[in-house]
Amino acid sequence: MRPINLTITVEAIHDNYIGCYISDLQESIRLCYYPEDSTLSINQENNLSRTLHNNKVQFEKVIRSAIKGKMTIGQTINCVFIEDFNFIQESDFSRYIRVDRRNGELAITTSDTGTEEIHKIYADGSHAAETGLSGFGGFTQDLSGKRATYNASFKEGSSNQMELMAVIKGLQLLELVEEIQINTDSRFVIRGLAQWVHFWRHNNWQTAYGCDVKFAKCWQQIDQLCDNKVIEMKWIKGHSGNAEQTFCHDLAKQATTVVKFK
Repeated sequence: MRPINLTITVEAIHDNYIGCYISDLQESIRLCYYPEDSTLSINQENNLSRTLHNNKVQFEKVIRSAIKGKMTIGQTINCVFIEDFNFIQESDFSRYIRVDRRNGELAITTSDTGTEEIHKIYADGSHAAETGLSGFGGFTQDLSGKRATYNASFKEGSSNQMELMAVIKGLQLLELVEEIQINTDSRFVIRGLAQWVHFWRHNNWQTAYGCDVKFAKCWQQIDQLCDNKVIEMKWIKGHSGNAEQTFCHDLAKQATTVVKFK
């Protein structure tokens, strides 16, 4: 999956279309994007225009992200496309999502069944609005079924940040393990590991419209911990009666009430 660095300049904003000038430092094109029916109109045919057509989903994600960020005429957007990137779909959250990053490659696949012989992480995060305290909890499980439990408390933070840090702690405990299954009720974490980090890494840890990635240090840390590994992820619906998830949820909630902070 080859990264392609692009510069997009917004030249026109109308009710029914957005006009853009796009360059990859070798070629350039002008196009009109029609949000209502998700179509592109490109003024010429070259390698760059073919790249845009083949990766239209990525272009749409960038432009729609910029629209949310209050796009302006003359705005320059520096972004990265990854050729043939396999974006996860909503239906994939009912399956196992597998990201293979060994040997400098990137392969993203899904399966109805998980790997049987694999080290596991179960993790959850929590934020108590009434006290402002945050915490996470979880455990790792080796191939024999032996568990190592962990939790931590913080004076500040958010639920998403704690979900992310809970997985980071588990990955640190399994730092020498090559294949790991992550079980979490956080789609935020799964989307980040299966999708977002691969673009942010090539875009200097900025979003498509030039803002710093939220929790960038945490994302950089988890990205490094997953490098050259196979990470298999399973989403567990919160409060669904799953015993392992409930255990981690209780650990995380307890962590928001203790006095000793990290």
